[in-house]
Amino acid sequence: MAHEERRNMSKHTDASVDNCNDDQKSALEQLADANHEIEDLKLQIAWLERSYE
Repeated sequence: MAHEERRNMSKHTDASVDNCNDDQKSALEQLADANHEIEDLKLQIAWLERSYE
């Protein structure tokens, strides 16, 4: 259930990013967004690995 909530949150985040023009974001904002997405993906991977154990 938590996995599906993360997936829905990720889709919402992707839609928000698509609405924002990359030219309007500073490099630091883009880096912060990328780091946030990386952390979210790490959590998703950990969830998937846990389900196989």
